[in-house]
Amino acid sequence: MATVSDFKRQYTKAIQEGYAAIFAGAGLSRPSGFVNWKDLLRELAEEIRLDVDKESDLVEVAQYYCNEKRGRSDLNDKILNRFIIESQENSSVNLLAEMPIQTYWTTNYDHLLEDTLKKHGKRIDVKIAPQTLSTTLAESDAIVYKMHGDCLDPSTCVITKDDYELYNETRQLFTTALQGDLVSKTFLFIGFSFEDPNLKYILSRIRNLLDTNRRRHYCLLEKIKKADYDNLDQFYYDSNKQELRIHDLMRYGIEAVLIDDYNQIPDILADIQRATKCNSIFISGAAHEYGSAWEKTAPQFIRNLVRELYREHYKIITGHARGIGSYIISSVVEECQNNVSKLEKHLMIKAFPYEDKGRNDYQKLVTTYREGIFKNAGIAIFMFGNKISDEGVILTDGVYQEFEIAKKFNAYIIPIGSTGYMAKKIWDEISLNIDSYPYLKAEESVLRESIEPEKVIHSILQILARIQKDF
Repeated sequence: MATVSDFKRQYTKAIQEGYAAIFAGAGLSRPSGFVNWKDLLRELAEEIRLDVDKESDLVEVAQYYCNEKRGRSDLNDKILNRFIIESQENSSVNLLAEMPIQTYWTTNYDHLLEDTLKKHGKRIDVKIAPQTLSTTLAESDAIVYKMHGDCLDPSTCVITKDDYELYNETRQLFTTALQGDLVSKTFLFIGFSFEDPNLKYILSRIRNLLDTNRRRHYCLLEKIKKADYDNLDQFYYDSNKQELRIHDLMRYGIEAVLIDDYNQIPDILADIQRATKCNSIFISGAAHEYGSAWEKTAPQFIRNLVRELYREHYKIITGHARGIGSYIISSVVEECQNNVSKLEKHLMIKAFPYEDKGRNDYQKLVTTYREGIFKNAGIAIFMFGNKISDEGVILTDGVYQEFEIAKKFNAYIIPIGSTGYMAKKIWDEISLNIDSYPYLKAEESVLRESIEPEKVIHSILQILARIQKDF
């Protein structure tokens, strides 16, 4: 059994290195207003004089209903009407959609996953029918495998015993694709409970597919709590049964992560999202001049800082601003000259659309562009921040806007106040509330006063190490 902190650390690594995957169950869609299995089948069960609250095998209930009705047309109508709804905001799905996860599997019939991914600007390749597995959507950001069908075509939804028993005949290609992903990726099973009828079928399929060649996967489960029980004997029974089930999950390479309440999931995902972004650093700043204190040392300072960040395996993001961007780019290129394939991994250039300054909505465009940067960067370093105008050298308002956006996106902020200009203004503002930035406190005097490049670089590396320890 994995601790929450161990899970967060390991799954963050999987995301950063590109081998993370999601397996979503009905519980993930429930907060958006979609029904679970019991609610879907409740009325249908009553028609055949059954009580879903007394039934442990809901797949069997669905089969009984179809047997009695001599077909599944009524069941198909129910699926269509209960899943074609206006979904509510879902913080967990939003957080998942923001992360650079490329592989999603789901047993859900709804469109919540794919709609949310699209809302976040991602191009999605949705696989519903087996024949779609042989086609590829060019330049897609993620693949969503709907292995149990889609509500818009309810006749294909896997829900009865017949559907499950014939699965390997009708959907063999999904089984093959799932096998490949289970071997090569680390899955987070989310939205499943032990009462979810899909879970046991999925687990048996995994067992048959992988045998002993199992990779580590994770499943979030709510801990049985004594406070929820009036009958202590029932609590001890259920608690013991949960422990036995957790041990059983290990047969499938799935480590249970016990949490006190499923309502914790958005916070856990938020921590993972933040940690995932913290291997990317945005260097904000512009410099028409460096000031007397940094005039001779600034270019080399920027180069050396970027080299150290590269060697610590960070990805550096630059807006290619005057006096800053060219030194960032050249330093990364020099470090990657013997391995050009690393360039994309360690450098992202987000040059601003200056040619569009005449547009009426230019400021809105630039704001959106800057917000896009902080969807990738979890850390922002601020230095210098000035530009030339008709009035002479002035503070760069764009740098301050990036500071505001960094706060909005909960990024770690490192202002080098000693470089002056807008960076000093940002430092002065932060220093008034330094307790909210505990990772900066030990290096406060250096960030505020030091003009020694190596000393400043050392302090920044110490701050970054402190940030990483948070996770």
